Formats: sequence, structure tokens, C-alpha cells
Amino acid sequence: MILLRIGAPLLLLAVVAQCGAERGDPYEVLGISRRASPKEIKSAYKNLAKEWHPDKRKDDAASTRFMEIAEAYEVLSDPVRKERYDKFGTFDDVKHFEDNAERARSFYGFNGFHGFGGFGFDENVFEYKYRMSYQQYQFKILEQSNTKPYIVYIYSNYCQMCYRFHPQWKQVIADLEPLGYGVATVNGNREQNLMEKMRISHVPALVAIVEGRIIPMRVDNSFSDRSIVAFAQKVIPSYFMTKINSGIMLTRFVEQWKSTNKISVIILGAAVNPRIRYLLAAMKHSHFARFAYVSLAEQSEDVRILRESVDIKCMKCENILIYGDMEHEDAVDRLSISEAKKLTMEALDEFIERNKMLTLPRISSQVMLDEVCPVSSRSPRHLCVLLPVTSHSSEAEHVDAFRRYVKDTQTMWKSKNVKFAYIYVDKQKDWMKPFAEKRKGELKNEGRDLLIFWRLEYKKARFAWLEGAWTGNKETDDVIMNVVEQRKRLDETCTVGNINDEFGLSVFTKVSRAFWRMWEVVWFHVSNEETYMFLSAVGTLFMIMSIGWIFSYFSEKPSDIKKRKPKANDVADLTGDPTTGNDWHPDDPNTKKKEGDSTKQSNNGKSKWAVAMKPLIHELRAETYFGMIRLLKPGCRSMILLVDEENKESLINKFSQYVYPLRNNKTFSFGFLIVPKNLDWFRKLLEHTLPTDGKPTPEPDASQSMYKRLKLINHRHTIGTVLTLCGWKLYFSIYHPKHVEMSRRNFIDTDEDPSSDDEASYRSDEFASMGEKKKLHRSSSQRGVNMENVLDGFPNWMDRLLEGSIRRYYIPEWPDNLK
Repeated sequence: MILLRIGAPLLLLAVVAQCGAERGDPYEVLGISRRASPKEIKSAYKNLAKEWHPDKRKDDAASTRFMEIAEAYEVLSDPVRKERYDKFGTFDDVKHFEDNAERARSFYGFNGFHGFGGFGFDENVFEYKYRMSYQQYQFKILEQSNTKPYIVYIYSNYCQMCYRFHPQWKQVIADLEPLGYGVATVNGNREQNLMEKMRISHVPALVAIVEGRIIPMRVDNSFSDRSIVAFAQKVIPSYFMTKINSGIMLTRFVEQWKSTNKISVIILGAAVNPRIRYLLAAMKHSHFARFAYVSLAEQSEDVRILRESVDIKCMKCENILIYGDMEHEDAVDRLSISEAKKLTMEALDEFIERNKMLTLPRISSQVMLDEVCPVSSRSPRHLCVLLPVTSHSSEAEHVDAFRRYVKDTQTMWKSKNVKFAYIYVDKQKDWMKPFAEKRKGELKNEGRDLLIFWRLEYKKARFAWLEGAWTGNKETDDVIMNVVEQRKRLDETCTVGNINDEFGLSVFTKVSRAFWRMWEVVWFHVSNEETYMFLSAVGTLFMIMSIGWIFSYFSEKPSDIKKRKPKANDVADLTGDPTTGNDWHPDDPNTKKKEGDSTKQSNNGKSKWAVAMKPLIHELRAETYFGMIRLLKPGCRSMILLVDEENKESLINKFSQYVYPLRNNKTFSFGFLIVPKNLDWFRKLLEHTLPTDGKPTPEPDASQSMYKRLKLINHRHTIGTVLTLCGWKLYFSIYHPKHVEMSRRNFIDTDEDPSSDDEASYRSDEFASMGEKKKLHRSSSQRGVNMENVLDGFPNWMDRLLEGSIRRYYIPEWPDNLK
């Protein structure tokens, strides 16, 4: 007995596996290897589908073979099912598994695993027709959700809460499915990739799919069938049903058939809000009809007048009126039901289908083309007659006359499978182009051309131009009848393109709806109980920190605030002097530096600016000449400080302090030039700025005088000069250091000691004037330069340099005599 209890389940599994193997290997069905790529799988499927399509092969084996090919591709195109088949050699076809298992149970008398502690799922709730796979969702459900909403239940075989919700789900199926609401179920264990696509992280879960978007429902302990039905009704967009409560609104709504190219369906119901069956009908027929709802329960004078104008007597009945495209006429058709429960969806759909087209519709979308001019075979052959016009208002009279003609003759042409429509050629240029290119005759003034065609394939049509056929007389009947009775052949063939959707959503509408959908998703997750807990914790922590900071701020004494350590970007922290304020500036007359600041800095050695700028300041010499001048990129400049060996450290410290804010500017590089050994380079640079080439001329002009003075240049008076060199555009700007003894001096003046070696050369210079020679005999107390304030005016000069107000000296070339 024990062996029987253990062996029966194993035998059951063996039988199920054997029965599942009868379906065949999907790789063999498609004729590919197990290492085939997704591209090869898809290519093999397309080739076999074309070969074994039932429309091309009429034998019974073709249909069976085609189904096997489609089923094999469905398995191998799904990564999860393909992986499962490669590992275990079984299909993910639950219905086939259940059928084989049921046959095995009936044959061996085995009743399942309920005695081993299983949950005992009622599989009738999740029968095969409700199962949704990844492929069905991607290629079928998303497209259908534009006209048919879906309610989807995600569950798991190992979820106890899912088992508790089964009775409610059965009732939801019974309530929504007869109304035309899509119902689907997803097994979370088998369709994990689909759960990721739908952003479902837990089970049980309930979502609605409407117009391609996923709308989740919050599942909690109050989960009931009524709440699900209410949620299913709420997710249907309200713009499918317009509410009307006056006769003026009714008139405006009905007259919009001209701009919308759709019939008007007016529903007068006893309920305050439209029932879910009306919303589903409005969504289903949205391509051809516009729906409006009038609540007869509203006790107002406007509703009473509206009800009398459309001749509604029964207040508790469900009344449906359909208006077409003929002006000043009553409703095309009426339907009145005493109770809403008696109005089945089949009767409602049949009533709308019977009147869903205008008398003369306009080909304004691909859906309208497929409805008016469907693909047909030779028997019976459906013909479509088009009146090409433009959207200009002057063409309206021709369209109205053609509409009256179609209304008068619609009974005759309906039996002949001939439909009439008109098209705006200026809005459908691409679609009309293949037809217009094959028009051979000349335009006639006495009539309008008609295009008659037959769509023998979805992308292929045979047609003929009936030149001047529309005259408004009986001659039009004869011309069209010749084609119908094949006395005139459709000789031309062309490829039919896609119709431009004239009522497609604008960019603004698409962006607005996308933003609204994103907000709905965010709000759903934010309003979750778990999110509430997280936001509450974050808010509490923020309040605690804010209150603590406020108390600490008001409890701190003013004396403690003054003693507070400055920030790292303060001047006091950079200088090392806590008494220096943040508003200090070397050129500010209202603030003065304390005496001895320079002494303290020299005692401390290099300043913090010099330490920070040391890697960025390089010496300009022959080795660095190309990198710092000649090879500069466009827009880049080098800022060079002229120093000597004696004052090099102090001047570089001061220079570093002023250029420190520009350290991260990629267009500036910094350096220094030792003047005593490169005075000739500096003199030659200045000579390039003179109007002449530097050679003395017979005339004693100003440029010759400047040339003479350059010969007497003193290197001590160039200390502290800053050159800004633009190597690419061949110009430089110069900052002149201040001198103590005179307010207006320049670096060309000479102050050398008469006992120096240069005195003889100065005295023997034939170009030296008496005033310049007297300058050689000044006292030593008056000839020195104060190195402490030589760069005090540099910050202001640098501000003017950055704003572009400093003069630029253009030169023909850069001197190349650096040492």
C-alpha cells in the first residue's frame, strides 16, 4: 500500500512528461540548432510561416503545420520559456499539462496531492483562456487595450493570500466578462519576465491595462469583488463619455460630426453616472462614434426641456439615440429598454454597429480606411468610390451634394458591395500620390473625378479613375455600374500606403498625458503604507535636527560668535591672522593692514597662497619659452611677473595672493622672469611696440626718442612689472609697478649709482640728454623701489584685464633671446 502511494505520483509525472513530449521539439519544427540566435529563430519562423500559411495552402495539413510553427516560435521567442525547455525539456503550456494530468488521474485513479498539505487551488478560476503570457501581453493585449480595458490578477502557487482571494476573483470574472471587460491572469512563478515588465514586485497583485498603461490597485485585507469592479470602472478615461445637461449642449455635441467625422450616440439613463457597460461601449467604438450621457434623474428645467425635445417619455428607461451626418434631421435610430439589466452588451453592440458609419464618411485614419474599404477576394468583391477634394471651405458644396446622392442611392449600392467616401488630398498627399501618378486624362470643368478601387491585399489595390464622373446626374450611376458589372476593368495597380491620422494626439496632449500617468504612478507608490512610514521617519529626523539647530543658535552668546573660528575660504584663515576681516582688500582705503604684517609673513616664510600656487607658477626661460608663449592655445594667456634674485620670494608670495582666485581658470598660466639675465629679451619686446623698426632715423621724432630711452633701461625699475602674453594673437598687456619717489614714473628711467660699471656707458652714450645724465647722480635714499607696495595696484589692473579695458600691444613676433 505504501509503495502504491509513493509510486502513483511518480507514474503520474512520467505519463504527463510522455504526453508533453508528443508535441515535438520546437527546434526541429523550425529546422534550427539549439545554438541559434534570436535573429535566426525569427528568420526561420518568417520563412516557414510564409510557406505553410493556410491562405497559400488549402490542404488540412497546412493548418496543423502552421499551428506547430507558431507554437514553436512562441516558446523559443520567450527567454524564460526557452530556458525552461532547454533545461527540463518541457513546455509552459498549462492547459496541455492539465489535460494530460487529468487523463492520467482518471486512468490510474489518483486524486492529487491534497493529502500532502497543498493549498488546493481551484484551477477553474485560472483556466487556460485567461492565462496571459509575455508574448500575448506584448503583441496583443497592449494594442487591444486602446479599445478594451483589461483587469489582470497576478498570483502564485505558493501564496496563501492568493488562495483567499479566489472567491472574489471568480465573482469579478462573472461581473465584468459579460460586459466586454478583458480578464487575464498571470502566474508569477512562470511569468517572471512579464512581472518585471509590468513592474509587479509582490503577489497577489491586481492591475488594469488601459490604453497601454499599467494602473495598479492597492491590495489589502479589504479586498472585495465590489471594490475591484469599482476600480475597473474608475480607470476608464472620462473623455470617452461627455456629460450633457441642456438642449444647447446637445445641439453643439451633435453638430460636431463635421469636424470629428463620427456619429453621435446620446444615452439618456436613469442613473446619475453612466454605467460601466456604456463606458465600455464608448471605448470600444471610439474610432467611429462619440458618446454623451444625460442623467434623467437630474430634476432641472434644462433636462426637462432636453427630454421633451428628443421625445423621451419614460423616466426610468434606458434610451439610446444615434445622430448621423444629415442636418436638420431627427435621430437616425432609437433604442429604448425598460431596465438597464435587460440591455445586454450584444444588443448594444449590434445597435451601434448597425449605425456606426456616417452616410458619407471621410477617410481620415487607417481604421476608417479598413472599415470603409476592407480587403476582399474576388467573390464577393468590395469596391470603394472616393471623391478627392481639398479641406478648403469652397469644396463643402461638392461634398454635401455627393452626400445627398449617396443617401438617395445607398439601398442600391449596398447590395452591390459598393461604399462611398471622400478624402482630403491636401492632408493625405502620400497616400494619394500612387493613384495620382497614374491618372492619364485631362481635368474636366463639367465634372469631378472619382477614384474607384478594390483592395485585393492589405498593401495592394487595383483602381481606375472615373474622369468627370461626378456630375450629380444619373450618368454617375452608369459609370460606376460599368465597373461593378466589370464592363470597365480596373487596369491600374499600385501599392497602398498608410493613412495619416488626422485626429492623432498633438505633442502637447501626449506630453500632458505622459506627465499625468507618471504622477499617478508616483502617487501610488508614495501613498503606500510602507512609504508613509519612511517619509514619517525622515520628517521626524528633519524636525529634530531643525529644532536642535534653532536652540543652539539662540543659546549661543555674542562673544562666542566673535570667537568662532573663520571658515576655510575666509581671508583670515588664508592669512593666518584671525583679526583680518572677510572684507579686507589691499586697495580698500577704509581698511588698513596692521604694521608688521609683511614682517610676520616674511618670518613665517612662504604664505599659504604661495604654497597653493607653487605647482602653477613656473620660471620663464629658454627651456619653457615654447610651452609658456609660443605654443599657447587660442584664448589662453600667460601672466609673467618680473623679479630679481633678491626680491624673488617676497614678490612671488604677493603675486600668488592676487592670482589665487584664478587658479582654476584654464585660460591663464602663471610664471616669473628673472630680469637681470633676461633684460635684453624685455628690451626687445618693448622695441617691437615702437612705430619704427628700431633703427635711428635722421629726423629726431618721438619714436627715435623712445628708442634712445630703451637703451638706458634700468632692470631695478622693472621689478614688479607683470606681463600678460597672448602667444596665439601676438599681443601683450603690461602692468607698471608704483615708485615711491614720483607719482608718474616709468620703467625706462635710470637711477644707477654713478660709480657703477654702467655709468661710463651712460655718459658716453651720444643720445643721452643732460636731464637723463643728471638722474644718474640722485641720492641713494631716493632711488630705491619699495618692494612692499610694488604690487598694490595689481588687483585693480587685473580686474580691468578681465573686463577687457586694458590696452593691448600687438607685435610682429615674439623675441627668442631668452636665457
